[in-house]
Amino acid sequence: MMANILMCVLVGTGAGVYNEEFARAAKAYDAGDYATAIGTYEQMVGESVAHEALFYNLGNAYYRSGRLGAAIANYERALELDPGFDNARENLEKAVRETRQHLARPLPSDWEQSLLFWHYLVSRETTTRLALLFWLGFWVVLGLRQFRPVRYTRPAAAVLAVLALAFGGSAWAKAHGPALAVADADAAVTYGTSESDAVRFELYPGDRVTVDQRRNGWARVKTASGEHGWTRELNLVFVGPPYARMDEAQKPAPGNTTAREKETSAS
Repeated sequence: MMANILMCVLVGTGAGVYNEEFARAAKAYDAGDYATAIGTYEQMVGESVAHEALFYNLGNAYYRSGRLGAAIANYERALELDPGFDNARENLEKAVRETRQHLARPLPSDWEQSLLFWHYLVSRETTTRLALLFWLGFWVVLGLRQFRPVRYTRPAAAVLAVLALAFGGSAWAKAHGPALAVADADAAVTYGTSESDAVRFELYPGDRVTVDQRRNGWARVKTASGEHGWTRELNLVFVGPPYARMDEAQKPAPGNTTAREKETSAS
């Protein structure tokens, strides 16, 4: 079941204004005016507001508008900020089941799955903060040992060092891994960065891929099954961070046909 929108209180500079916009978007959503809700939420994203409830509500509004790709991308954003957000996970799974190919989310590298299997339950921000906290604690314990030897300071320092390295490695992996993107339109994936290149396979709205290269408006994508190739960036919604708003200018135009469709129409 598609859960309802969430209300929250945003904190920080200009929080009062953003709370008003958030409430206005929620009211528009409740009234079935999804276009207004999307526009208001997207304006907040464009103003660098990043909150799991914002992305969750935006995902719901896109889902109600029939844009599975944008909905799935925003549920992924909500889960990036809060991996324990059950409503977002439930709605993500529901939306993926409605996609044409039901593609799984691409998995990270083998070493990351083996050594950092635990860090998918922790947000990037929390991972970074814990790494810094444990690293600071390590040096504090070493300092205490120099000025006032205390029992068990050596094993405590060793434990803190291991935790700092573990969470530091997690933060690095989260920041330097391939970008996650979601197809927002039917998209041909070709062997190269040219419309004339042969088509390897097709992506459909809601299909999730990783992107390891971007070149002149093209992105090299890879699916969970290992298929890879190039597609136009305009066919994709990048999950982030950084979080970019999904303007109409970024959305593929209705006439943006795939390479295979062009070849068919020309024959």
